[in-house]
Amino acid sequence: MEQWGESMKNTPITFANGSSLTMCDLDDFRDTLKPTHTVVTLCRFPPRFIDSDKQERHHYYFRAHNNDPFIWQHASELVLDLLDKGKHVLLHCVHGRDRTGGVGFIVLSHLFTNNTDKQTLELMGTVRPKIGVDTFTKKIYEKGTLYHKVINELEKRRDDNE
Repeated sequence: MEQWGESMKNTPITFANGSSLTMCDLDDFRDTLKPTHTVVTLCRFPPRFIDSDKQERHHYYFRAHNNDPFIWQHASELVLDLLDKGKHVLLHCVHGRDRTGGVGFIVLSHLFTNNTDKQTLELMGTVRPKIGVDTFTKKIYEKGTLYHKVINELEKRRDDNE
């Protein structure tokens, strides 16, 4: 497996409550995984762990090209619930750009409501340099209407709970 230099490492986004979100793919999963991570897998099969890995694990599979907003919302709510509980979430799928990028974008847009899409995408590209801003921008804009529908639904639910 190729080892990534410091400039290519995935870095966490830390939130006010001390929780964090880190994104990766199968190729850099092992290099990114920390003992403190709660792993959210969006792949068909959960990752293989060795016996010494004792992370809390959540497996939620759907195809990257799925256009059902409920599926995307459910995955995003799983991540948001874990972050609300103060967890350090490691979010990944096979390539770390489609499902991970979409759920990451929804989660970050929900949490950073004052950010523009461009600011959110720049943040994602910075913390996941292997994918970068340009690829995330392309992927997110392909499904932007879907993602914004989910973000709006999450906002409505948050308002209803207040």
